[in-house]
Amino acid sequence: MPCYSCQRDTVRLFYNINKKDLTIRHKIALDSLRYFISDTTTVLIFGFADYLGKRDSNYALSRARAETVKNYLISLHAKSTQIVADGKGQVNATTKTLMPLGEPFNRRVEIIIARPAPKIKVAATPIKEPVIIKSPVITGKLGDDSVYTRINDLPKLNVGDSVSFKELTFIAGRHFLRQLAIHYMVALKDCLKSNPGLKIEIQGHICCQYDGKDGLDFDTNKNNLSLARAKYIYDYLLSEGISPERLRYKGLGSKEPKVYPELSAEDQNQNRRVVIVLFGK
Repeated sequence: MPCYSCQRDTVRLFYNINKKDLTIRHKIALDSLRYFISDTTTVLIFGFADYLGKRDSNYALSRARAETVKNYLISLHAKSTQIVADGKGQVNATTKTLMPLGEPFNRRVEIIIARPAPKIKVAATPIKEPVIIKSPVITGKLGDDSVYTRINDLPKLNVGDSVSFKELTFIAGRHFLRQLAIHYMVALKDCLKSNPGLKIEIQGHICCQYDGKDGLDFDTNKNNLSLARAKYIYDYLLSEGISPERLRYKGLGSKEPKVYPELSAEDQNQNRRVVIVLFGK
């Protein structure tokens, strides 16, 4: 499978009250991203503000933060024309502290780097993203793939055992599966149908941050990316007739990194994963 791990789910920059300029720490983080940007890389930049101040001024501030980051990245890689910046305004959390210093976590910029898939020869017309799973056709010798071996070994696990699947790749910053990961979901469904006693918990994880929190899902604008990804798999299995009594899901965000610190794209891929835990058989 082509490696999609060269993409970071979420890169965050945090700001002081009413500030939009880049700090030295911001620039160090952005400088490290130059190795992930090519002429065909798409970079999505979204600015946010907290609830301090007026809504209109917060929108302008969030946009200014995003544009400042965009201009800096362009200065690092002038050839890239797919750097897009937008301001989302203030974040209206359901549980505001309403403290005089506001909410520091919401004064931020979110950066997504999405590399295009490598060009490969395929027999069928590629499916456009986001992919909605509807019983895709599987071809080839599935037994040659180690992922299928791990899936088919689920009945051999003891209750409480887990198996990790970094191959269940999602679109960066989103909770939709990539096209080449769909057949693994079909294999998981087939395994559960062939072993009706199996009960599994689907756990989602993210990479590229170490604060214990979850990442931003750009489809819903909520900070529950790992949860949304786990639920996406859960919903698919439900739609295929797997009983909800046999399924659980949770998002663990960045709480349980498999590799720390992340020093390479492969390290990021190890952390950006889905884990299946057996809780009944």
